[in-house]
Amino acid sequence: MVAGVFCMASMDVMAKILGHSIPVAQIVWLRFVSQALLVGGGLIIARRALFTSAHIKLHMLRGLATTFSSYMFFMGIIYLPLADATALIQLGPVMVTLGAVFVLGETIGRRRIVAIAVAFLGAMLIIRPGSSVMSPASAFPMLGAVGFTVYALATRFVRSDGPWTALFLQGVFGTMFSSLLVPFFWQPIALPDAPTVAALVGFGILGHLLMIRAFAAAPAGDIAPYGYAGLLFAVIFGLVLFGETPDGVTLLGAVVIVTAGLYVWYRERLTHVQDDNG
Repeated sequence: MVAGVFCMASMDVMAKILGHSIPVAQIVWLRFVSQALLVGGGLIIARRALFTSAHIKLHMLRGLATTFSSYMFFMGIIYLPLADATALIQLGPVMVTLGAVFVLGETIGRRRIVAIAVAFLGAMLIIRPGSSVMSPASAFPMLGAVGFTVYALATRFVRSDGPWTALFLQGVFGTMFSSLLVPFFWQPIALPDAPTVAALVGFGILGHLLMIRAFAAAPAGDIAPYGYAGLLFAVIFGLVLFGETPDGVTLLGAVVIVTAGLYVWYRERLTHVQDDNG
């Protein structure tokens, strides 16, 4: 899981590097088309059917949501410090808990409600509305977190399809939706940018494969917290590669978001254990 998160953080670095020379629409399209081709090829080699799901409409929703989320997050990491954008996207897991209340009718206790409120307080510490630190670009990763929430809630209904089918269809529908915009922004890739593009695609695919392997090897509840390692990688990459040094308030906001997210995860896991035990 940590290796997968490292690869995804590395993909973000490549997107940040490319963001000022290649349109975001093209970056997103390349991400999804490579995912669809590689995973689809693997399924064909394994002699497994590609389109066997009974939840195609839900997979379409997942594809639309993850395309939107990718656009917003890549825009965020291009125009914000890497650590800031990554910290704000960490609102996603907390927002999934909140979304489950309104969409799935799940109930949560006051402790998780407080933790969700605290997570948003952490986001406000990073954004600091009304201050000179506030940037309109802060809206990008927060909108990305909304897209991630829709994607994650829809994914709950398609688990029976298995991770490989879900990953393939995510790539297929992500390619389909991103293809609606990419013709308006497409430009030839300069030769010096080609290795960075290849690294972005490679890190993205490898990151997904490693995370799938992690979820196949251990219960999701055991390894989900390690996803927050991405924030640590973002801080290190931002400092070493881009000279971005988060100030104390930003770091505090990031710690608040991660702590609240871990607490929500802990309470949800405790609730599931109690339910399993009757």
